[in-house]
Amino acid sequence: MLRLSRFVFFVFCLSGSTSLYALNIKSVSHYPEFIDFREIDHVEINYALDEAAHVVIKIYDDRDILINQLDSAGVQQAGKNTMRWMGDDFTGKRVPPEAYKYTITATSSGNTVEHDLSDLTGGKKVKVHKLQWDKTKNQVSYHVLKPARVNVRVGMLNNGPLMATLSDWLPREHGNHRISWNGLDNSGVFDLRKIEDNVKLYAEAFTLSENTILVGPKTDQVRLIEDISWKEEKRVRKKQAAPSMKNHGQQYIENRGDFTVNVVLPDDLAVHKSGIPIVSGIVPVRFVLPKRDNLRIINDRYEPILFVDGKYFVENEVGFFPMTWNLDTTTLTEGEHYLTINLRGYNGHMGAASARIFVKR
Repeated sequence: MLRLSRFVFFVFCLSGSTSLYALNIKSVSHYPEFIDFREIDHVEINYALDEAAHVVIKIYDDRDILINQLDSAGVQQAGKNTMRWMGDDFTGKRVPPEAYKYTITATSSGNTVEHDLSDLTGGKKVKVHKLQWDKTKNQVSYHVLKPARVNVRVGMLNNGPLMATLSDWLPREHGNHRISWNGLDNSGVFDLRKIEDNVKLYAEAFTLSENTILVGPKTDQVRLIEDISWKEEKRVRKKQAAPSMKNHGQQYIENRGDFTVNVVLPDDLAVHKSGIPIVSGIVPVRFVLPKRDNLRIINDRYEPILFVDGKYFVENEVGFFPMTWNLDTTTLTEGEHYLTINLRGYNGHMGAASARIFVKR
């Protein structure tokens, strides 16, 4: 009898302790995965509650800045529930095309639980399949098996230079994708279609977290809300892995991405009939970056490399900014040549720019 009483008491305590923590958020999903709010006016965020609760859904951009909040405005019943996001920020403006994350918080009888997959899923390298260049259609195509941020670059074979960045860590849904590309390098001065057999495509990608809503239409650059007119609130990261070099999934969106580089030659040079500057003897070749990249490049160790006609010419093991090379054109044959500057950041960031010159003895 005593043993039975102890068993009943144990079961009572176990079931009682379970009821104290019965509040749970599960079966979370959203639809559609990719949405263009010009065609569909809302995205549905679905979830189930173990018991009735007040629910708040917070929408964040990839900087982890809170850009909108959905409130159940009362207690929602246990079971399946849905809230709709209309694709707007706190001011009612339509958000730019990008990737957005959401968290769900439920409160009942003083007990609060949060569902946030931002740091628990995503950020893993994923292979880019079927990477192809069709120069007749002026497009590059590829396939990703999961929603991911994708980087596609173009370079030359045989340790040649990087020539162009076609997709700079843009968010994409799973499936087939196409990039319009006319075959020109970043600076628009060299047509790579002329040397297609010496061209190679490179692609990298990392998965997006499972609570990511992809907002279209697709764009060719990262677009963020520029005017945060409300009080800024940031999502608290739940998990941070040990940082590792060239892990783009760990990098903040403001620091991720390739550098924009420009090649600058003296502005008093004569111009050849083909429209390119004429150089002779020693000519200073300088590279500059826009202001938005100045601080990034100072904080990110990098190597600057100069290529002439697609072949390695000179580099500095440690870069400093600004930088000028004195190019000795007497080592080059008379005629037209192209210069390409590459920046290779230690954290995987790259930069490329080219310029044409006409060497005259």
